[in-house]
Amino acid sequence: MRLIKLFADDREEEFCVLAVDALTNWSASETNNEVLATVLLGLGSYAGPRAEAALLGPADHHDADVRRAVAAGLGTSRDTPCLSTEAREALLTLRGDPDPDVRIDACRRAGEEGQGDSALSDAMAALLGHPERRVQLAAVCGLALHDDELCVEAADRLGPPRPGFRSEELGCP
Repeated sequence: MRLIKLFADDREEEFCVLAVDALTNWSASETNNEVLATVLLGLGSYAGPRAEAALLGPADHHDADVRRAVAAGLGTSRDTPCLSTEAREALLTLRGDPDPDVRIDACRRAGEEGQGDSALSDAMAALLGHPERRVQLAAVCGLALHDDELCVEAADRLGPPRPGFRSEELGCP
């Protein structure tokens, strides 16, 4: 899907439509969690209502990798950052997921896609006190993308990258 998206002039080109249809159908019937997560990541490369509908279905899936793929795939392209009501609600729910990696991806997507949405900003701000530093970093980065001043104070509290984690923390999820 990433290659199709890269080389397609328009996401409605025939091969894009066929690929999304194939992945959508595949995701609906896939029972292997690892394969389903990979298929959903492919669908996340395509910004469109058909792909989003397929992503929203497993938002409450029992497997964390599947929920993570959902969180990473929701939204639209960076050309026009915008979230549907359903995608927004799913990200708000996934922000509270018990798995830290799902929370991180939900913060990343909320930061990239939901600028100006106070509910998403508030949800990310609530993660600034999370016990895991990685989740706090994701919340700081998401708030920075929202131009929320809370990110400055929170980044100061976190301090510089930890020794041995410099490249990971400077990349800010």
